[in-house]
Amino acid sequence: MSIALEHLFDYDDFRKFMQDYFEEQKKMRAVFSHRFFAAKAGFSSSSYCLNVIRGRFNLTHKSIEKLAKAMDFEPLQKSYFEALVQYNQADQVNERESAWEQIQQIRKQIEFTHVTTREQAYFSQWYYPILRELAVSSDWNGDYMKLARLVEPQITTDEARDGVKCLLEWGLLQEVPQDDGSVRYEESAQMLDASRIPPMALRKIRREYIQHAIGAVESKPKDERFAAFTTLAMSESSYNYAVEVLEEARKKIISRAANDTEVERVYEMMVVAFPMSKKVKEAKG
Repeated sequence: MSIALEHLFDYDDFRKFMQDYFEEQKKMRAVFSHRFFAAKAGFSSSSYCLNVIRGRFNLTHKSIEKLAKAMDFEPLQKSYFEALVQYNQADQVNERESAWEQIQQIRKQIEFTHVTTREQAYFSQWYYPILRELAVSSDWNGDYMKLARLVEPQITTDEARDGVKCLLEWGLLQEVPQDDGSVRYEESAQMLDASRIPPMALRKIRREYIQHAIGAVESKPKDERFAAFTTLAMSESSYNYAVEVLEEARKKIISRAANDTEVERVYEMMVVAFPMSKKVKEAKG
């Protein structure tokens, strides 16, 4: 299935979607071209879609119908694409707002089913991300019992074996044969993004990580874990400043970790700030 088509509901610009779709199809099929697609869709001009992508032409209702048929849109995908075209091409504010409302409604319909299944599966078990890092960074030599014992809290050998199998199937790990007959593991991509996964799908793993954090604070020596708890009274602008500082620090740490060649352990880092009271001014009223 087309990756661009699979992620259609994530697009805010139909022209960008069309560009990504065409580029992807060209890589997948040597025969694919703007002329090939124009013939398939029934456009008289072979450059029509290229001109739409470049913003020279707008799409009409008739051309949307042709595109939807040629791209094999499902009904909901077609409705979303139509709303996206209306949103991007609208001249009036009220038309644009109406189209955006429709986009949001469709996104809500697919929120719990439309995610990249690989990412959703990856974040379905708390130990999958841990196994992925350990498989690459530790010297376990295919011994799943040893790999399982490296995880804290420890998982079973079967969980370790099944986890690595899944990571390989999802393309998040890859085996690299060595000259001595052994196999080394590498990550196919350094970081994975959970931003597109619905909050409900992440609720379980977040709760488990928080529970592990509580256990670590209570049982790990201070030199092996960091925990800071601070209660602050501040304005919304100060809170926004705090979020900016924390996010900047988080990105710096991620950047350093990504270039760390001497990995010793796998850590889970959480940065949390949340309200513990209602707004003071509103409470006084």
